Amino acid sequence: MEAHSLRDRLVNPKENIYFAFVALFSILSYIFLAFSIIGIVIILALVFFSLLFHGIMMGGIRRNGVRISESQFPEIYEKAVITAKEMGLNDLPDIYVIESEGVLNAFATRFFRRNMVVLYSGIFELVERGAEKEVLFVLAHEFAHLKRKHVIISLLLLPAMWIPFLGNAYLRACEFTCDRYAAYYIKSFEPSRDALTMLAIGKELYPKVNKQAYMEQLQTETGFFVWLNEKLSTHPHLPKRIYALSRFFAGESTVELKEPKGRVWLGVAGSVLSLTILSAGLWFGFKTLEKMDLWSETVMGIEGATALMNAASENDTDMIHTLLADGADIEERDADGTTALHWAVFNGQYDSASLLLESGADPNSADNYQTSPLMSAVFNEDIEMAILLLEYGADPDVQDAEGYTAYDYAKDFENIDLMDILQP
Repeated sequence: MEAHSLRDRLVNPKENIYFAFVALFSILSYIFLAFSIIGIVIILALVFFSLLFHGIMMGGIRRNGVRISESQFPEIYEKAVITAKEMGLNDLPDIYVIESEGVLNAFATRFFRRNMVVLYSGIFELVERGAEKEVLFVLAHEFAHLKRKHVIISLLLLPAMWIPFLGNAYLRACEFTCDRYAAYYIKSFEPSRDALTMLAIGKELYPKVNKQAYMEQLQTETGFFVWLNEKLSTHPHLPKRIYALSRFFAGESTVELKEPKGRVWLGVAGSVLSLTILSAGLWFGFKTLEKMDLWSETVMGIEGATALMNAASENDTDMIHTLLADGADIEERDADGTTALHWAVFNGQYDSASLLLESGADPNSADNYQTSPLMSAVFNEDIEMAILLLEYGADPDVQDAEGYTAYDYAKDFENIDLMDILQP
């Protein structure tokens, strides 16, 4: 395959496809947020905190990291200059090497119009072992992220990154593209595969790895959880990256490998079935608790609450009819001494209160604090409810534990309408 033909095909086709989806979703999300004050605040907060934390991190790297230059590791610097120029980058990104405690990684970033590549020392140390090509591959891979503007558009695509599978699928496609760019522009395929193998097993053992056997793990190490791990990751699995490079640059000599999907789909089906059963079980459990009258105790946290009280608070008159017909005690009290009528009045449920009063509920029942339903109606400034209670014999002169009547509270609230109907 000729060089210019390879260069024209460096971008992985899936990158452009996924980019269209994530860009559309993110733009629509920003438009939706921009139509509300809260949305605008969220956008500004995302931008501000992203810049703040990124700036703090990069400030530490710029001061503590070793910057590669003409006077600092000039040999690798010169080769980086050539690679960046051939790739079409107008200016060489600032390159920093930082201590990594053995971690093998690198990343590209941009801060206030400055492109930067950070290389972990675990990788950069390969320069001293004569493995400059492997180091150049890693650098070129990060240069490719800058060339393809993956870093610049990351903030634009932020909303899509929260969508399961979609955002990560785009990022994985970008990794395939950057692998191609890096291998092409360092003009060396084998060191490119070696660099990826190094990320898998470390810088000491990677030269001894049988790469064909490693790639064949795509066929032998399979299953639902293997598949799910990759789908939730921002990077493709390393055997797949090595295989993709081999197919692209040495397709004729690379044995075709296929990932078995049978167990994957069985796992997907099993997971969906398990989630369905779990959801059904939770729903059945909640309904059972509710019927056992434990719902209010365990979920609402109100000790002694009855099904009749719950029905009154939710204005479920059909349930009230049913419970009363089944012999529910209309004057049963919870731990606070309140009855179903108290619950109906407190929650402003006029229909429930009316039905309970018609069914013989005591309008003057008092809770542990000697608070009557009429006082609760005054607390809510619910005139219609107060009138209903008075019609059924509520006594406005009843005093609570503090010695106050419903009229006294209406006076405190300066509610003239309530004061008129409660006038002694």
